[in-house]
Amino acid sequence: MRWTREVGESLFWVGLCFLIGWVAYPYLPEKVPTHFNAQWQPDGWMSRDTVLWFMPLMLAVLWGVLTLCFWLASTEKGQLRLEPTDLKLLLGIRTLMGAFMVAIHGATLAVGLGWLNSPRIVIFPAIGVLFVYIGNILPKLKRNWVAGVRLPWTLVNENAWRVVNRTAGYGFMMIGVLFLLTPLLPPRFDLALLGLIFVLILAVIVQSYIVYRRTNATFS
Repeated sequence: MRWTREVGESLFWVGLCFLIGWVAYPYLPEKVPTHFNAQWQPDGWMSRDTVLWFMPLMLAVLWGVLTLCFWLASTEKGQLRLEPTDLKLLLGIRTLMGAFMVAIHGATLAVGLGWLNSPRIVIFPAIGVLFVYIGNILPKLKRNWVAGVRLPWTLVNENAWRVVNRTAGYGFMMIGVLFLLTPLLPPRFDLALLGLIFVLILAVIVQSYIVYRRTNATFS
């Protein structure tokens, strides 16, 4: 039954991705903008034939990789085994990734059809939803090797894992809210968002090491 649901959900997202491309295909130009520079000007194109199958194929591959990783982690022996409650949370990420890929595909097609000048107005809020969900589940995840802030110090130290994933969770949610607001902000704000992501990554790396050292010093 579980594998039936797995296959059914994967076929739904991949099929939906292909369907919207198939509906748009007759109205697309021969070359569709698929890559954009920092100013959201198109600087890369694909043929409409390639656009039709490229994103559904990428979605199918991503779905397969995530499914395999989650299954392997759930069968792992020892402390880093993915618990059923954590697996349920991560399956939510996989579902959101399916919706995210469909959103990117739809935004790309909308640009090709002339409905949008750039996919920014769709892609950034979609990233925001994904970040908010990830931020919400990070503090809830137990130590495992497939999801969460997996650093040398967090994987071997329960306290470091708990503290760092809580910090990362709050950070992801705040940045996610900013991504949701990007349609109201000028494109020059985009670099600041990328800078915040870099600062968050650096902060959790440093914090994980500090908490690890303090915990070891306490119990030594």
